[in-house]
Amino acid sequence: MVDLSQINKNQKALITHIHAQHILKKRLLSLGLSIGKEVEVVETSLQKNTIKIALGFSSVALRFDEAKLIEVEVA
Repeated sequence: MVDLSQINKNQKALITHIHAQHILKKRLLSLGLSIGKEVEVVETSLQKNTIKIALGFSSVALRFDEAKLIEVEVA
């Protein structure tokens, strides 16, 4: 299993599963992160505590612990 926090900069991946609790899962879905969506890692912070991803025409910043809950398949 590969999670979103393990993806390199400028690499694309397909979301296959979200392992978050109900409240966080609902928030991620409202941001457009759902199973079957393609995401691309734009950048990570120097301290490796946040990750910025591109999702279609928008971008989303996630904490690394949140990104670890999103299972992906590298494209």
